Parts: sequence; C-alpha cells; structure tokens
Amino acid sequence: MPRYRFHQLDVFTRTPLAGNPLAVFPHATGLDATTMQALAREMNLSETTFVTPATAATRRVRFFTPTAEIPLAGHPTIGTWWMLAETGEITLPASGVLRVTQETGAGVLPVDLHVASRTVTRAVMTQARPVFGPTLGSVDALGAALGGDGRTVTRTPPPQVVSTALPQLMVPINSLASLKALPSGGAGAALTQLLRTLGTDCAMCFAREAETPGASIHCRMFAPGLGVTEDPATGSAAGALGAYLVRHGLVTPVNGVAQITMEQGLEIGRPSLIHVEVGTDPGGAPAEVRVGGEAVTVITGEVSL
Repeated sequence: MPRYRFHQLDVFTRTPLAGNPLAVFPHATGLDATTMQALAREMNLSETTFVTPATAATRRVRFFTPTAEIPLAGHPTIGTWWMLAETGEITLPASGVLRVTQETGAGVLPVDLHVASRTVTRAVMTQARPVFGPTLGSVDALGAALGGDGRTVTRTPPPQVVSTALPQLMVPINSLASLKALPSGGAGAALTQLLRTLGTDCAMCFAREAETPGASIHCRMFAPGLGVTEDPATGSAAGALGAYLVRHGLVTPVNGVAQITMEQGLEIGRPSLIHVEVGTDPGGAPAEVRVGGEAVTVITGEVSL
C-alpha cells in the first residue's frame, strides 16, 4: 500500500492556527492528476501542493484547490518552499539569500529563501509579469453580488481583472467598515456568475485602511466558484493587487520599487500579513511583482492509498 507523507503549514504568519493553511506532499512522484485532485478534496484546504523532481528547475510544483488545478498560487508557493527548506529537502547556506526555481503551470519562476543561521526566515516568490485585463464600468451589480449595494464598490479607479498567472478581479471598496461588513463569499452563486463573465473566479476586495500596525491595505478574497468562500491569505491576488495599486497611482514607488504590506483573514479568525514589492519599468509601469512571507508547520502525517 503506497504511503505519501504530507505536511500542513499555516502561511503568511508565524503563529499556529492563524494565516492560510496549506497541505504539501513533498514526494508526489507516482500520483496522477486525478489522485492529486482527490487528495486536495480530502485535505479540504484552499490549496494543496504536490512536489516532484524537475529537469529545468529545482522542483516541479502543482497547485490544486478542492475543485480544480490552477497554474500558480501565492501562499502555496511560500509554504511549499518554506517546508522544503525547513525539512532539509533543500540545502541552505549559513546566511544570505538562496534562489531556487519552481516549474509551474505559469512557467519556471524563481523563489528567494532568506536565511539566517541556516534557518529560513522569509520566502519570496517572483510572480509572472502583470497583465491588465478588462475594467468594470458599472459597479452596482458587483456591489450586490458581493452582498453589499450600489455604494459598496468605488468607481475610481474601476474594478479591473489583473493576472500575475491567475486572472483575478481587483475590487476597491469604499471603506474599511464596508469591506468588513461583506458576507464571506459575497452573494455566492450571483458572485460566481458575474466573475465568470469577466474570465475569473476570484474577487480580491480591498480598502486603503488597515488595523494591523505596519499594514496599509486590508483585503478579503472571495472565490465561491473554486470552493473557497473566503481565503485567509492570497499571495497571487496580493501580487496582482500590488500591480493594480501602482498602475492606478494609489501607491507611489520609491526608487522604482513600491513596498506594500497587506493584512487579510481577520474576519475569519486567521490573521495574515503579506509583503508585496512591485518593481517598475523606466516608464513607471509595474513590471516585476514579488510576494513574501513566513510560515509555521502545524501537522505532519501520511496518507495510505
């Protein structure tokens, strides 16, 4: 009977039972996509990752929600490489930054492991170059689909689909109070249907206020169509949001780099902090997106198949 070891981590936090939970199968050779999907459903977390050897990268990593495989995800990247470093699967230097690469559905992308005393202190992923999709001119229907009303979503700047590997709708909310009042998952099926007309399943809602010291943006991410009513911390959406904030002049880069700390998960009792850097090209447009954070292991075990 084959046995597959897994680790469960909380990501974008160093506090157990906070942040965003993730299951990682570090030795997934022999598992086909159907079985990976079934295991992700069994784990019943927002994402589960499966790690296998790669020829053109340090490792191949596949990302699954409970209902679908996706090309890339933020907190699973941070948690996967944190776990590989912490368990000795990756040899760390005494100190400094170790660059590894991951083969993903979005291509081969780098991850930087910050190390002190041979211990990882932060993992930072580089996401795909941001691609800006359609904007939404009429926000009344979106406000209702989120469980609010015609005043919930601001009109300037408009909501916009942004992708750093996974298309997601960036949704500016008129205040922190309005954002906190939204129900998890918005209006459910109505939100799913509206998002799919825009080519996405994810709504990254944000306010330019925050509760946590050091944070400047408060986020909530709803993806009911992917089986994720509300995500505690969404690295891919945070990266896309950073690019959106820079593009629309809501954050000002310093020496060509905007640094943003986002809080997420407070409404569902899983507080998280996500660090985003957006590098700009000579014309000031967002060009390189990096997302970093920490993690803590809370469960280890085996699955028998």
